Amino acid sequence: MCSPTTGRHIPDRFVPTLARAHSNEYLATVKGAHGGMLRMVEMYHFELVMKNGEAHVWVTDHGDTPQSTKGAIATLRVINGNDAFSVTLKPAGSNELMIRDARIKPRKGTRLVLTVSMNGEASLQTRFSLD
Repeated sequence: MCSPTTGRHIPDRFVPTLARAHSNEYLATVKGAHGGMLRMVEMYHFELVMKNGEAHVWVTDHGDTPQSTKGAIATLRVINGNDAFSVTLKPAGSNELMIRDARIKPRKGTRLVLTVSMNGEASLQTRFSLD
């Protein structure tokens, strides 16, 4: 974890468990409820699962309580080397956003930028990388 004031690394032994539990560095080491990658922005956790032809995002709060995606708007920018494209995810269930698109082919090195606006709220953005 990095200090918000100095930007320097803080060894884990000095970081309380609750503070570590809500950092993207920590979330990158944890699988989500659907087996996906986790990131957080403000009050939301976003879990991304990609498979050939599909991308799914589930939205929860910091307590893992599902958050309604009704009225949400989301885009996913998929970057594979020099190739890049964007897709629009639509609400698909109580706390899920999803898209089916044949261009979605997850592979090592793929970088992703997720932009979400939850029912009229300001847009939030986070990044993922398939390693």
